[in-house]
Amino acid sequence: MTKSKIAICAIGLLMLHSRITFAAFNDIGVGARPLGMGGAFVALADDGSAASYNAAGLGYIDTAQLNLTNAQRFKGLIRYNYIGGVVPLGAGGTFGASIGILSEDSDIYQERTITVSYGKAFSQKFALGVNFKSLGTSFDEDNGAVRSNPYFADTSAAAISFDLGGMVKPVTGLTLGFSVENLLPADVSISASAEDDVPTNVRVGLAYSLAAIAESTQQESLREVLKSGLGLIEIAIRDGDRHIHAGAEVWVSRSIGVRAGYAMKSGVNSATGIALGGSARIPISSLNIQLDYAFQVLTGDLEDNTTQRFSLNLIF
Repeated sequence: MTKSKIAICAIGLLMLHSRITFAAFNDIGVGARPLGMGGAFVALADDGSAASYNAAGLGYIDTAQLNLTNAQRFKGLIRYNYIGGVVPLGAGGTFGASIGILSEDSDIYQERTITVSYGKAFSQKFALGVNFKSLGTSFDEDNGAVRSNPYFADTSAAAISFDLGGMVKPVTGLTLGFSVENLLPADVSISASAEDDVPTNVRVGLAYSLAAIAESTQQESLREVLKSGLGLIEIAIRDGDRHIHAGAEVWVSRSIGVRAGYAMKSGVNSATGIALGGSARIPISSLNIQLDYAFQVLTGDLEDNTTQRFSLNLIF
């Protein structure tokens, strides 16, 4: 099988429908840190990739951040690169902007997401956020397989949409998060005979700080570790498929963090995933550099496929 055919097969695994238009904006996630927790991030969303999960999380970010992520799926056949920034403006809320580009190694297909985000905390108990997105897809018009396929009325498409998100902190240590993505139908079809709207994605989850448990722990070393610990769980519904994400994060010191996560998808291409990840923080003057890595193994219909993700998060 040629490299281009392998790449097209990889794209097909990402498709939500059997039509060639859809690798389109499958929810592969952004950032190595969220992946290391199984993708459960809607109730946390507190770094440079926050808006990709829940724009409301921006409202609780009080430092400027820049996130750069490189992800590889299906043993490197699919690549995803992301850069996103967050700028807090005090009482005026927090703004963010990002661009994400997904491609495959024969460069037949590419999709781009450009996002402008805003989030505001109305108190320490409640926050709202919104993303405005430009979504674009393109196929290589010089590729013979594309040029000879009668399905293609065009080789590129673009649309706009938006997301809404919220966070609630009802009691100390507990955060509830929700987001609804792609609320405005975004047709990215390249066929004259079909419409293909990017599916709405609904996320609901919670994050719980283990600090409350730490206070009742007798062992001092364990107590210090638990103070930085988080447990997270999330349910997402997308185009009839149900996704369950769960994960945990613990900082064993001020500079080293470790994570583990689990994900399950039911529906088309049912699969489960187990993820491990870690972080290293390097302070340089007033700048904090955080290096994140995550590795995920998929089973089920996507058996033997792996995801590796590297992120650089700069905290100013």
